[in-house]
Amino acid sequence: MNETIGSEECAELLRCTPSQIEELARVGEIPGLKFGRSWLFVRADLLAFLAEKARAEAAQRRANRQPKAPSALNTRPRRQIPPALPQPAQR
Repeated sequence: MNETIGSEECAELLRCTPSQIEELARVGEIPGLKFGRSWLFVRADLLAFLAEKARAEAAQRRANRQPKAPSALNTRPRRQIPPALPQPAQR
């Protein structure tokens, strides 16, 4: 059976205040059920919601990431081989 939790426990799980949790549930941002004067949440649904939100935000960050320049277009000149040292004169 799925474990249900109240606003207080949900707030601890999501690390915010119970009033923020209730507002998020009221606008449909997180899955919850208004039962009388209290809100009830299914822990598994909240964890699935968090996992999906994390995946979506990670995909958004990857999409906004600037592409790296290919190393073939490196503007730094290559190191040159130094000229050979002169041989000492033989006596």
